[in-house]
Amino acid sequence: MAERMANLGIMQIEQDFLPKHWNWTDVEKAKLGDVAEMGEIIKARLENAGCEIEEMYGIEHEKDEHKIWNECKKTYELPFDSNHAHFVIKLRKGRRKTIPELALAVGIEKKFIEKPLSGEHAYGNMLSCLIDIESPAKYRYKPSSVCTIAGKTYMEHYSDFLKADIMKGEITIDDIFADDDLKLAYTLHKNMFDDVFATKKTIDEMRQI
Repeated sequence: MAERMANLGIMQIEQDFLPKHWNWTDVEKAKLGDVAEMGEIIKARLENAGCEIEEMYGIEHEKDEHKIWNECKKTYELPFDSNHAHFVIKLRKGRRKTIPELALAVGIEKKFIEKPLSGEHAYGNMLSCLIDIESPAKYRYKPSSVCTIAGKTYMEHYSDFLKADIMKGEITIDDIFADDDLKLAYTLHKNMFDDVFATKKTIDEMRQI
């Protein structure tokens, strides 16, 4: 019996910039290496295949170390031999496709499209893996390096990650002003962060009673 293919609502694409790995036109291949331009091409290709994109983000990884274990995927993998791009894409309900259909639309082999792990935090985990925020052994990319191709800005998602870290006591106000990306997130969402710090302070004071 043929295996039933699930339609994906979210996915991650990982691929290098070698033209032989992209079934694109020569005009499209001329954009390889420019993550923002590549993202627009991928977006257009998916939309032409009937997908409707809710959110999409991309980043170039040029400082990855030679690691076999991928903490985000919880699996072993062969590393890329060159700089490569990561794209995370969220599709609207009712406009989703199987991995083979998505691979055909994008113009890459299906093995380079990753489906999410199970769980309610699957999408957030994929977004955090764009900058390797959950992998201490890896190079941590700046959130400002992530291109927002569709949907709310990546910095808004990054702010949500920071809120959780503040509540866990892993980030202080001093940490924020000592880091340019943290400071940018704070500047963009100052009232929200002030509320989180105030809430944490109240909770900490209540625990001491």
